[in-house]
Amino acid sequence: MIHIPAAEVIGTGDWNVIKKLDVFMKSTKHIYITICADVFSTAFAPGVSAAQPLGLHPEDVLKYLKHIFRSKKVIGFDIAEVSPRFDHDSTTASLAKVLIFSVVNTICSMQGLSR
Repeated sequence: MIHIPAAEVIGTGDWNVIKKLDVFMKSTKHIYITICADVFSTAFAPGVSAAQPLGLHPEDVLKYLKHIFRSKKVIGFDIAEVSPRFDHDSTTASLAKVLIFSVVNTICSMQGLSR
């Protein structure tokens, strides 16, 4: 298991995060990814139980997510902590939808199935 705090992602930049991910990916045979929606800034994910005003930007998370999927070690993926009762105009649900679409698109590209 690897845990990279949001402050580290924001404060140290891409190279440091990618390096940590690479070390982890080399040390394991299979990877299961859970994205907790409450890691994102409330501007992008208000529909969570533990809102983070200084959370992560979805584009940063997508970049790292795609990097992990390209390792071809991912055996499963889910999104947790989306709370419809707190979600304004389905903003958080839409973000979850974009994340899922991006994952499927990345897998299709890796398999030569993209247009």
